[in-house]
Amino acid sequence: MAFLQEYTMLDELGKGGFATVYKVRHNELGYIRAVRVLNETIVDTSSKTYQKFLRECKVLLRLGNGNHPNIVHIYQPLLLENKALVEMDYVDGQDIAHFLKQEHNFVTAEEVIRMATQMSSALAYCHEEIYRFCMDRDLDNLLDDPNDGSKVLLDDETRQRLITKYKVIHNDIHSGNIMRREDGNFVLLDFGLAINGDEVVRSSRHANGAPEFKAPEKWDDDSILSEQSDIYSFGIVLFQYLAGRVPFPYNTHISSHKAEYELGEAHQKAMPPSIDIIRKEFFEKKFEGEEYYKDYPQWLEEMILKCLQKDPADRFRNGKELHRFILQHSHQTTEVPNEVMMQLEQLKTENRTLLEEVVTLREANKMLNAAVNEKQNALLRMGQALHETKPMGQQTDNPRYQEEKWGASTSDAPKYCRFCGTQLSQMAKFCKKCGHKL
Repeated sequence: MAFLQEYTMLDELGKGGFATVYKVRHNELGYIRAVRVLNETIVDTSSKTYQKFLRECKVLLRLGNGNHPNIVHIYQPLLLENKALVEMDYVDGQDIAHFLKQEHNFVTAEEVIRMATQMSSALAYCHEEIYRFCMDRDLDNLLDDPNDGSKVLLDDETRQRLITKYKVIHNDIHSGNIMRREDGNFVLLDFGLAINGDEVVRSSRHANGAPEFKAPEKWDDDSILSEQSDIYSFGIVLFQYLAGRVPFPYNTHISSHKAEYELGEAHQKAMPPSIDIIRKEFFEKKFEGEEYYKDYPQWLEEMILKCLQKDPADRFRNGKELHRFILQHSHQTTEVPNEVMMQLEQLKTENRTLLEEVVTLREANKMLNAAVNEKQNALLRMGQALHETKPMGQQTDNPRYQEEKWGASTSDAPKYCRFCGTQLSQMAKFCKKCGHKL
């Protein structure tokens, strides 16, 4: 290929009907980038294919004005030996569809929220914030701020006019167009079906976008496109990333015509299935033998379902509103991974076992104390019985008996309780053990 005179090809990253993407190193300058090359040979610069290609590049170059970290950056397009190509940043990672498959269709809730936060930021930039980096004083008839000549006056009406003019609707959001870097951050790719203002750029290899991610209103009329259609498609991405699969899968076992018809009916009429049930199934497949516990906040599911409303008016108005919602809720949520939840449950189980053992020991201690008391009472009864059965001359309180036994006066002999036999002090008036008076 002619472009290889400029670059050394390191890898083929992807190929479609419209273009092929390569990882390359520039031969002279040594930098590494991705290069997107049109498959079609360009006879002259006036060809429709080349003009569509330039319009897509124009959208991406304009998006690059704000240098958003979650949107792919492209550089000046080139035409080399009848091949149209454009350089873009090389993203070291894989799209989230493949990453999800690699993770056996189960990723942590923290991963999902991080992706949602970064991609909603990218959509907020495309749908609204981009105007700040594209507006022109002369072309847009803007007035200088009398208090600061470096700024322009922007009332609500002017701001909305600029947003409408410069906003970009991606129009082809799906999990294959979102790259996950090795560092865990995300980048939005492929603006091949993007709408810049009221102008539609249709240079993608997809005719109308990926059908599993297509908004209900687009099935009847592709010309009815808005920020809310991007919101719906992104809602499908969020559902897929959290649940483990899209809510309405494409049926590959029937004809493509029938499959697309059924898919359109589902997107327009069917309610999405339970995220928690599907997530539980994939968890149990990935972590065989372990018990699943819901590990994501309720607001995340509610947000996804709002994105997937059939009526565009019931969804978030645009990426800006969606991003604001995520920021308001995510900072209040302490994410607990499923593994930690399982450890907590294990600790709870161990704690319950210890409590049961403590109760058992207490019961055993009560039984032991009862047995000791019973033995003491038995000894007391035996002492009383011995006292009652001894002849008077043999009783321990008989002075003569004491003199015969000890060979001394009773005052020198040890003193014992006549009821229980406990040795006492000479001055004792009652037995401390059995309590009898002497």
